[in-house]
Amino acid sequence: MMGDNRDNSQDSRVSSVVGYVPLENFVGRAERLFFSLDDDTAAWEIWKWPFAIRYDRLFSTIK
Repeated sequence: MMGDNRDNSQDSRVSSVVGYVPLENFVGRAERLFFSLDDDTAAWEIWKWPFAIRYDRLFSTIK
């Protein structure tokens, strides 16, 4: 599993800290991207959203 801050998070890719997620914990898989912001905009900076939302990625299919 990958964290929502993939460039600076410790998720299942760091086996010495978190490790792999057991198969029985899987519920489903992601199929759509709901919301996406530019890399230099934090999610809590809502005043930047009109210019930072990646409109071309909203509701796009994840391959």
